[in-house]
Amino acid sequence: MRWFEEQRQNWIAEMLWIYGFIGREQLQRKFGISTAQAAIDFRTFQDEHPGAMKYNLSAKRYEAVQGSLP
Repeated sequence: MRWFEEQRQNWIAEMLWIYGFIGREQLQRKFGISTAQAAIDFRTFQDEHPGAMKYNLSAKRYEAVQGSLP
């Protein structure tokens, strides 16, 4: 994994740990990435940490699953 990708993955984990949720827009704004890249980053995070977060359709954000964060 490249350094930039690793930084985004770490930030996703940090936001889930601190706030309990993260949205795609937050990731895009923080790192200046496209919608497609944000989706790839969330998919990568889910692949590497299965069960750590779930998508809330009504709130349109990813939410931490209790007790499963890295």
